[in-house]
Amino acid sequence: MSQQPTVVLLHGLFGCRRFLWFDYFRGVRPLLESLGCRVLVTGVSWSGPIEKRAKQLARQLAPEPGPLHLIAHSMGGLDARRFITHLDGASKVASLTTLSTPHHGSPAADYVCRGVSLFRFSKGVQDLTLARMQAFNADTPDHSDVTYRSYSAARPLNELPWLTRHYARAIMASEGENDSQVSIRSARWGEHLGTLPADHFELIGLNLWFNRLRKRKSFKHLDIYRNIAEWIRSQGSCASQ
Repeated sequence: MSQQPTVVLLHGLFGCRRFLWFDYFRGVRPLLESLGCRVLVTGVSWSGPIEKRAKQLARQLAPEPGPLHLIAHSMGGLDARRFITHLDGASKVASLTTLSTPHHGSPAADYVCRGVSLFRFSKGVQDLTLARMQAFNADTPDHSDVTYRSYSAARPLNELPWLTRHYARAIMASEGENDSQVSIRSARWGEHLGTLPADHFELIGLNLWFNRLRKRKSFKHLDIYRNIAEWIRSQGSCASQ
């Protein structure tokens, strides 16, 4: 039996493991496996509240003895934090690395909940408002045995997908630079590893830049996952496969 670091990928709001022939984390699983990691990809309620999603995550990871290294995009990081703190996840989780997770909420969620969009009825969106996340953080302290690491992301407004710029403006007005969904300030948690030059969707390899008249510098998302995997391997935490 070989021993490998066990990495768990957690998707964000309105996400799933796979849609048709598209993986949520595009190209990430084969990359991590090529680097010697054992990879688990979880799937939770696409628009459910954090509490429900965390319970689903706990059930999926129940057979795993750990140690586990969680890599979470967006809301997936909040599911992970609740799992660690309230559902005994700390007994098997060694680290959590978040990519543009709205740890302090997102003004975009407040913007949606005040408007006429049907997304305002989403329990997941409601949980990401500033007030809800303030309460979540007060009730969900970090666990001393788990390493928390985070990346934020941002692009200038004119380099963000036009479909999401109205959200970016709402965030910019109160929190400054952002990736169209989450501000740099909100994404910082634990050890902040840096701000990536990407929009929210580029972090998982999804390119929503449809402007054929203007070019922007591309972002190579797999480089970040390579860096995370190399750090995980350096920790020497292995789980039997």
